[in-house]
Amino acid sequence: MLNPLANKHSDDLGQEKRHRPKSARIPAHRLWLFRIGAILVGLLPLAACEGVLRWIDLPRHPPATDPFVDLHSLKPLFELNPETDILSIGAQRMNLFRPASFARVKGQGGFRVFALGGSTTQGEPYSTETAFPQWLELNLQAAMPDRRVEVINCGGLSYASYRVLAILQEVLEYSPDLIVIYTGQNEYLERRSYEGLEDYQLLHLTRYRLSQLRLVQLFRSWITGPAEREEIVVRQPTRMQTEVDALLDYQGGLEEYQRGDTWHDTVPLHFRWNLEQMVAGCQRAQVPLVLVAPVTNLLDCPPFKFAFAPHQSPQQRAQFSEYWEQATQNTGEAENQASAGQALASALEIDPHHAGALFLLGRRQYASGDYAPAKRTLQAARDADVCPLRAPTAISAVIREVAQNADLPLVDADRLFSDASEHGIVGDQWLVDHIHPSLEGHQLLAEAIAEKCVQEGLIQPGNLQWREDRAESYANQLRGLSEAYFHRGKQRLEGLLLWTQGRAKKTRSE
Repeated sequence: MLNPLANKHSDDLGQEKRHRPKSARIPAHRLWLFRIGAILVGLLPLAACEGVLRWIDLPRHPPATDPFVDLHSLKPLFELNPETDILSIGAQRMNLFRPASFARVKGQGGFRVFALGGSTTQGEPYSTETAFPQWLELNLQAAMPDRRVEVINCGGLSYASYRVLAILQEVLEYSPDLIVIYTGQNEYLERRSYEGLEDYQLLHLTRYRLSQLRLVQLFRSWITGPAEREEIVVRQPTRMQTEVDALLDYQGGLEEYQRGDTWHDTVPLHFRWNLEQMVAGCQRAQVPLVLVAPVTNLLDCPPFKFAFAPHQSPQQRAQFSEYWEQATQNTGEAENQASAGQALASALEIDPHHAGALFLLGRRQYASGDYAPAKRTLQAARDADVCPLRAPTAISAVIREVAQNADLPLVDADRLFSDASEHGIVGDQWLVDHIHPSLEGHQLLAEAIAEKCVQEGLIQPGNLQWREDRAESYANQLRGLSEAYFHRGKQRLEGLLLWTQGRAKKTRSE
């Protein structure tokens, strides 16, 4: 039986709703904005607490152990001579490093910088005398003539970030005023196994990221003690050799690189972990850090290896090979060029991530004056290289993200050299091979780092004419170099090119 009073009440509500002024109704999107704003306001105290904890550096943790690789056998880079109280790179490390030394006790008024990284930091294919750390020293000395500036070059040939991290942890004990790190090019040189990380999906990564919040660390320390922390877990970290054991150092090294290698996918995660530990180490030691995002040769460096996609059928491979032959042989006349372009497009329809086809397309776009598409295509070719000897986009993106998250000074060498290159695409104009800058390129990079130090207040120039005065220092540095120095560099460049082609003569049994 229906209740007439209930019906009347319902009618009254309906009439009230119909007669409600439109101005009294709140749009749905405003309601959502209000709710989101309320949530953000509620989170402000937590964000403030997180900021305070980071500012006062609490809770303090000891350096983490690399969960990806085992470097327990790595020895310190520098050895102390007790008679002279001088620290020098040990003689047993000279196959990968160049001589460098400094006093254990920094003199009054000294300004000590350590430059860390791989072969670019060392100055390959030449040496430390013309590497960017040397030009940086001359820039900083010109800017601060009342201080004794020393930039110690710790660049190691083929040194990846996990080895650079070990050196950083060492040199933080030597009273640095500044650390400069140029890394990211050598992350794929040594094979690693990331067993167990196939299970380390979004949930586990989210847990790890949350565990990096200082509030979470503080609560955990109250409950479980200061030694407990959330870590990435690898079932069996790769035990590394004492020194670099690059795949390309051996005969058949290039064949070791296969398209679709699963371990390549985890390299950016490992790289991020290493960078974050570098940042944390410098923060604990209260030492300023400048990160450098590396530059690569896009225009004049073909991929070092390209191959069929693993999933392609024999028919697809045969069809691709036919198109590829047409695309690479039909050159010269306009009609042949058009035919080659059509064949290349057909090949990329079969395999849109083929590094060789992408590079060829990028070069065609560049020749046609389509510079913006050419740059994107050449970047894709670099990223698809089966033998990634140039830092791919995923690696450079990590450097930029880590620098941004930690509010660190970043010198973007890729952007720096792009801006200085014709049509904004880096090639042989500034680089002598796939990654190494020319002498002028090293000077350009050093000047950008010096400018960043001034902008960030890391140094206080006492000489306002330092940019003009460095020219004389440059000239004096170059006058001190012999013809033999540059001849040896050219010889090393020839050997380096053979190395990148997988033509090393060393065998595993040696």
